[in-house]
Amino acid sequence: MDNAQVILETARWIEGRLREDLPVPAIAAKAGYSLHHFTRLFAAVIGMPPKEYVLRRKLSEAARDLAGGRRVTDTAFDWGFRDLDSFSRAFRRELGSSPSAVRRGAPFPYQEPAVRRIPGPPVDAEPVLERFPPVLLAGWQVRITGPGDEVGRLWAGFLPRAASINRRIRPPRVRQLATWTEDAEDWVDILVAAEMETLDALPLDLVGRAVPGCECLSFLHRGSAARVGESYAAIYGTLLPSLDRKPSLPFNFEWYFEDAGDPYSEDFRFKICVPVA
Repeated sequence: MDNAQVILETARWIEGRLREDLPVPAIAAKAGYSLHHFTRLFAAVIGMPPKEYVLRRKLSEAARDLAGGRRVTDTAFDWGFRDLDSFSRAFRRELGSSPSAVRRGAPFPYQEPAVRRIPGPPVDAEPVLERFPPVLLAGWQVRITGPGDEVGRLWAGFLPRAASINRRIRPPRVRQLATWTEDAEDWVDILVAAEMETLDALPLDLVGRAVPGCECLSFLHRGSAARVGESYAAIYGTLLPSLDRKPSLPFNFEWYFEDAGDPYSEDFRFKICVPVA
């Protein structure tokens, strides 16, 4: 069974237990993945993080009950909410109406049970196994907790700054590093950085990181940087699980060619490197 099938089977398992408390770590353990990798794989296959999916499914079925005339308090407890206030807040936030309004006939968005999505990502399906030496990085960092263009804005601000950083290696090279902890559910730290000779006496606006040498599976991304999310979804959602090498360290990085091209063109290319055991 490949990774996508495992995630879909897990989604089906969730469907039979929607009235129960379903913490994401317990679902990840059921699927056989670490919390971080499960969260990324689930989002790649289903289209949203598991915590959000479970909540939307619970609320969608609760909304159906309300539309059928069931009392708000009974519905909240039937679908696993501990009190009426938390149910009402989540209901308004996710569905855009109050429970009582839906009970009176207001429309609501219904989250369908998961179906398979087939991506067409701009990434080569056959990675190359490469050894990368240790590297020192200094740059700007942001914590990503959901969709958005924070990384693009970070690069736009950092590249002019990078030109004035002392003790950069020559010829200059930049790299993007993503790091997390194994219990991370819905965040990742992104560092956009220059490769350095030393991390001594860094300016206060820079974050320094020493990246260990590692053996990586390198996946070639071809296409606009705006589509890199599709490549990551394919790598963690289908490509990695089909290989006999497993992710081994809590980071990955992007390695850029000197002639990578315009990041906004379909000719842009770089490597996405995943450390493996």
